[in-house]
Amino acid sequence: MQKKHPYLRDKLSIEQRAKFQRGTDVGVLAHEVFPNGIDMSPNSPSQFPKKVQETRDNLSDPEVKVMYEAVFQFNDTLIMLDMLVRDGDKWLAVEVKSSMRLSDTYYNDAALQYYVLHGCGVPLSDFRLMYLNSDYMKDGPIDVQQLFKMESVMEYVVEREAFVAENVERLKKVVALPHSPLVNIGTQCNNPYPCDFQGHCWKLIPKNSFLFTTAMDDETLFQSYFNGVNTNAKMLAQLEPESEEAHQIEALETNSYYIDYKTLYSLAPQPKPKSVAYLNLLLNRPAVPELDGTKPYEEMILAFALQGEFENGAAIDSMPPTYPRRNDMAAAESCFVWDCFEDHSRWKEAIPLLIEKLSHYELIVCFTPQNLTTTLLRHEIIQNQKVGYKVFNLFDVLQQARFYHPAIKRGLTLQRLETALFSEPKLFEHSRILLEATSNDLIGYQQAREDLIAENEIVAKTYQLLFK
Repeated sequence: MQKKHPYLRDKLSIEQRAKFQRGTDVGVLAHEVFPNGIDMSPNSPSQFPKKVQETRDNLSDPEVKVMYEAVFQFNDTLIMLDMLVRDGDKWLAVEVKSSMRLSDTYYNDAALQYYVLHGCGVPLSDFRLMYLNSDYMKDGPIDVQQLFKMESVMEYVVEREAFVAENVERLKKVVALPHSPLVNIGTQCNNPYPCDFQGHCWKLIPKNSFLFTTAMDDETLFQSYFNGVNTNAKMLAQLEPESEEAHQIEALETNSYYIDYKTLYSLAPQPKPKSVAYLNLLLNRPAVPELDGTKPYEEMILAFALQGEFENGAAIDSMPPTYPRRNDMAAAESCFVWDCFEDHSRWKEAIPLLIEKLSHYELIVCFTPQNLTTTLLRHEIIQNQKVGYKVFNLFDVLQQARFYHPAIKRGLTLQRLETALFSEPKLFEHSRILLEATSNDLIGYQQAREDLIAENEIVAKTYQLLFK
């Protein structure tokens, strides 16, 4: 599909694009470990043949010591190697990963590259994976020699060569087909990764199909589907009327949501708090540490939005009067915003401010897939009895109460939650807010602040809808 019908590919999410950009940025920085190389990167696929020839010529040129993105092709399989470094009369192959640990995916990636390099007759002294050193702490300019670690995978890739060769031949047959492979939708659509062509392959599946439910695992759903139970009515006939599975299908049929109210109310804060704050934290975990004293992927607080209310409806916090307001921001008048977008070195100023602000409330309501309590403990924002409150994470509560809506089949996000409860989908997503906040652009900063408040408004509306 990617080779013959790339126009059918689903649009990449902002989060995925950010991950790809992060990998590119780390790869470019890694060049400094072996500096002064020749960049062989093609500007477009049409340049592949030319770059393959140039790479071959550079192999025999003693003046060429290092190549970046060297292009090789063997048995109709093309690779671009991050770094190829002359090592006497042989070459050291290096592939860079923007991770702090290595996985099977990375090892298999290296095995494919070795297969092509070996097939092209490149004499290798070693093949190494380069990745981020989790123990590195920035102190002054980035020391790339300390920032990165390397692990030899030569033994592994040699052992995997026959496996790679077998799969290359299998995949060549797929590419040679006059049409796309006739493969039914199934568990492979999301395992091990979501496929980029689901929008195309699932276009004939009704939007309210039971295949979009979550009460049963995908394997069970597809087994039923391909055994003739291919409509909601047929599936409902096989289910207990009051089962969670049946309730989810009913939600699909009515385009509404299902929730186990008994469990939900058992999780409600007891006793009823007299003061509630809605907290939205914007955290940044840069792969390459920005500030002295920080490590790769170390967390910093870039911003927070805090909206508070008492039992009588009075608000504690309010936005600075100079802050720009949006007409559609109903809760904005009672929302305090702090950020360090323009100077990340100020991020620790958020800690005493949060301690002071949160100490006024009995309950802190948030929505995050992460454990906010752990984050607050990590930054010593929860300090024994000094800040006496309870974190109430709507994300965890809704999952325990088996909350379901057609929009959340592939994961519960705040944007999807708003679609489910209020039918007012926003144009933002949390990953976009982080991108705006790190954009080095004043317009992006302002938009990030506004979207951060808008997110917090959804948190407040959700809590009030379910528990007031």
